[in-house]
Amino acid sequence: MIDLEIAKLCQIKRANTDWWINSRAVVGENGKTYIGYVTDTGEIHVKEMDAKCAKAVSRDVCLRRLNNDYADEHNAPGLCVLRSGHIIAAYTGHGRSQKYLYYRITEKPYDIMSFGPEQVLEYEGGTTYAQIYENCVTNEIWLFCRVAKVNWQFRCSRDGGATWSQPKTFLHSESGGLFYFDIRKQHLQGNNGRNEQFFFAVYGHPRISLDHTIRSGIFASNGQLLKTDGTPLDINLYENDGRMIVLSQLDTVYTAPEGTTVRLLDVAPTLPLRVGFAPFVLDDDFAPDPAKAYYCSATFVDGKWVASQPICTAGEFLAKGVIDGSQTYLGGMAYYYGVGEAGLRRYSEDPNHDPATFTNRIYIARFDGKDRVLESYLSQDRGRSYKLEQVLRRIPGEKDMKIWRPIVPLYAQDNMPVYWHEGPYTAHSGGWHCDVKMYVEYDD
Repeated sequence: MIDLEIAKLCQIKRANTDWWINSRAVVGENGKTYIGYVTDTGEIHVKEMDAKCAKAVSRDVCLRRLNNDYADEHNAPGLCVLRSGHIIAAYTGHGRSQKYLYYRITEKPYDIMSFGPEQVLEYEGGTTYAQIYENCVTNEIWLFCRVAKVNWQFRCSRDGGATWSQPKTFLHSESGGLFYFDIRKQHLQGNNGRNEQFFFAVYGHPRISLDHTIRSGIFASNGQLLKTDGTPLDINLYENDGRMIVLSQLDTVYTAPEGTTVRLLDVAPTLPLRVGFAPFVLDDDFAPDPAKAYYCSATFVDGKWVASQPICTAGEFLAKGVIDGSQTYLGGMAYYYGVGEAGLRRYSEDPNHDPATFTNRIYIARFDGKDRVLESYLSQDRGRSYKLEQVLRRIPGEKDMKIWRPIVPLYAQDNMPVYWHEGPYTAHSGGWHCDVKMYVEYDD
């Protein structure tokens, strides 16, 4: 690990991202890191950074301003860097009663200053949580988003984003049920060469949902829905026949015992399949008890989900005195990617390399009883238990400053493995301001 006494801290001012889009930060084949974020004035931005050289110039572009007085973090963009080098940013107007998803594509490879005109996809209800990936097996772009609060829909493009299929609803939740669908693209290696799959977890809001269970499934590269062990289910993303996911057919990652609930925190983009979450206790007023919240990771081994021992306590919730459910927000966690030293290798060059080592490290933001800290934890027993590896950042507890949402960019480089949000946490208060502080060590 890197000595933070000599590492540089780089900041993106007035920036935030939502909790659920893993594609908000991606490393391109050119080795540069691209980060999507929204400011506290509603501006949608894409940032380009070079983690390899302190003298390299970073670039930042504003794609549009969605609203003037309230920066809704739901509107943070999802990013996809195509094999061609062209970059797609997809974002929404959540909170504005608009039925649209917006996107822009760069006209030149790896050039965020060349984003083309804004294009629009219409839905039957308000949209949010755009998650966008390239399916390199079928040469398509896959787009997922939540529509009208209770539906999750899928579209694909076979011509680089010029045109899109009609939306297919593949998941629906009744009021008080499911709210979140979090999906990751994973690279596979097998006897038939390289392949891809899209691993997801679903669950309900920890405070207002009637469903306190995390479930998992997989979409194969051909659109087929699979159970976590690869067993096919009778749904395909390409078939707009009205069939949708039946929750009882999915595998259960974790079910909260009576009187408790759970918040999903991360879905690993690498193998083995892993899901990070935090269980906690609710009192009679359905308020969370921070003293009893802890972090945990589940690994899919031998055909079943196995939860780790508690990794550490959460210590506190970020928001207090708010009744919209945001008082259940924890500091957050992120699985390490790590594909090499200052370079991109999406696949191991060593055929004997164990992919389990990719996700043996976890980054966690929490209150340790004295200070707000960002820490890394490492497992030496393939996810059964985790031990503290390093404290990356520490803020004295008496300061009105918090650390939250550690994010590991897709295909992250070892010299910029994680960045995080830091500052006074004022989200859900009708307007907020925060900084993203990025932990970067430069090769030079």
